[in-house]
Amino acid sequence: MKKTIVIGPATGWLYAKKMYSLIDQKFILEEAGANGVEVSFLPEWFSAENLNRMCSIPNFSKIFEAQNFLHRSVHLPVVNNQKIKLQIAITQKFVAYCNATVALTHPLKVKGCYPIKSYEKMISKGIPLAIENMDSNKESGFKIEELERLIQLVPRFVLDVQHAFERDLTMEYAFDLFNAVKDKLVYLHVSGETEDNHHALVYQSRNCDKIISFLGTIFSEIEIPIILEGRYSTLKELNQEISFLIKEITN
Repeated sequence: MKKTIVIGPATGWLYAKKMYSLIDQKFILEEAGANGVEVSFLPEWFSAENLNRMCSIPNFSKIFEAQNFLHRSVHLPVVNNQKIKLQIAITQKFVAYCNATVALTHPLKVKGCYPIKSYEKMISKGIPLAIENMDSNKESGFKIEELERLIQLVPRFVLDVQHAFERDLTMEYAFDLFNAVKDKLVYLHVSGETEDNHHALVYQSRNCDKIISFLGTIFSEIEIPIILEGRYSTLKELNQEISFLIKEITN
């Protein structure tokens, strides 16, 4: 039986195209052949005004239907200890609006410590919190032993393949991380790099072979959703990336 690869993009690049309507985004993704989505949450949306707006939306409903989008997640701004009650209230609304099953945040230290109490409060309020491994520009959120401790509290993990590549070009770190977190793994972030872009489409990237080889090994062991983080400028580019990865993984 042919595998059904659950795959789709993060919506951040659509914001760059001034497309802020989630309904418009949904139609674009369906046209591109996506059956998964990660909706990016802009930091400025964490405001009392936005909470009031979201609460006043008539017939508040789920935008991304489960039958069309087999994976639905949201990418939150960094969770910290500031305005946590407001962050929780808005996140609860946003998760419901997007019909999301995962709410991802970057695990970054605040004054030398991870914001554990804020994570605990979000989880206690029913937010399906997840963390991911951070890129080479970050000073925290990448050491495997620290991430292992964090996922004892935050029970979902997203492995960012490009971030892992940046830490170790041999991909040994990526495999070590996968083996450490695979029981909590809920999806992958996938992109590549060019000389001047660390969020490149895989089929255009200079490290394409490394990324594809890693995905092949992972999918030989488990099947897991893919969220694309490569920068796409057109619907055609997004469709090409989806088609390319499905072909490479299923062959």
